[in-house]
Amino acid sequence: MRRCAFVGLCPTGHRRLMSQRPVRLCLVIGVLIMLTSRPPAAYAHGQGVPFAFWGDFPSQAAHCQNVLAYAATRCANRVWNFHTDCFDALLDGNVCGVSILVDPVQGAHVDSLNIIDLLCTSPEAQALGFLLKYEAQTDMNNFCYAAENALVSVVYGPVMNGHPPDDRTRTCVEAMARATTKLWRVAVRARRHALDEIARRNMTPGDKQVLIDESSVLVENLQVLIQKRLEAVCAPTDFTATYHHDDSELLKLVGQRADCLAAAVYVQNAVFCPLPVCGNGMQEAGEQCDDGNVVDGDGCSSHCTVENSSPPP
Repeated sequence: MRRCAFVGLCPTGHRRLMSQRPVRLCLVIGVLIMLTSRPPAAYAHGQGVPFAFWGDFPSQAAHCQNVLAYAATRCANRVWNFHTDCFDALLDGNVCGVSILVDPVQGAHVDSLNIIDLLCTSPEAQALGFLLKYEAQTDMNNFCYAAENALVSVVYGPVMNGHPPDDRTRTCVEAMARATTKLWRVAVRARRHALDEIARRNMTPGDKQVLIDESSVLVENLQVLIQKRLEAVCAPTDFTATYHHDDSELLKLVGQRADCLAAAVYVQNAVFCPLPVCGNGMQEAGEQCDDGNVVDGDGCSSHCTVENSSPPP
């Protein structure tokens, strides 16, 4: 495995041991540093191919397309699991610090980059619309960072203020984490299934759209079901008090992350990542933070940039 070739794509800063300060505050500061220091979500590939002409690739290129989506999904899933395990430990009163997260997150990126390097060639990547294989790896890498920023911020924002959560907050955050894991994975799987099918088959534009629409309906129906399960544990009023947004609103944002995968590693113009909206509670492309509001003076500005705060006397 040629790991050294990709180390430079992964952030290596902020690698320090935990001090004797409260574990919760140290972790929160560390996670904020990790999220705000991520590369901006931008696509290395150019404009997407018109959907009517996208797909029906040679078999080896279609396999490479499947590999790209698999590598991106694998990276994002592993990083999300690291964060959920870390926050679960923290909420249980155990130790989970920045030094515990940095190496596994970097390892997930490197492993997925190596999967692409081993199973795709530059000619195959070029057939898919990328200039070079490195361009496809860059888009996969940036997608994984963007998914990490989005999912961690939208789920764990209420407990990233350095204060111990009350029982209501903890219950709602844990329920939202479970709901996000389920919805995210099914949404990504549905989008990948549709687009991978189009990539390998000769289909009419109408038939392609049918597959995309079917995957959208599947995700929408699942979102309704997951919302009901979420509300059975965290009442809508409690959820709104915790997140300052409706549960349906935030779950929709989670489901849309699958479209960001489609935009990053499938060079087409039919499925694309929603434009970022400052104040929606999810850190998206171009944002340093998003605390769910557009109020200045609370650490995250009305433009979703991190505000400098004076240290306590």
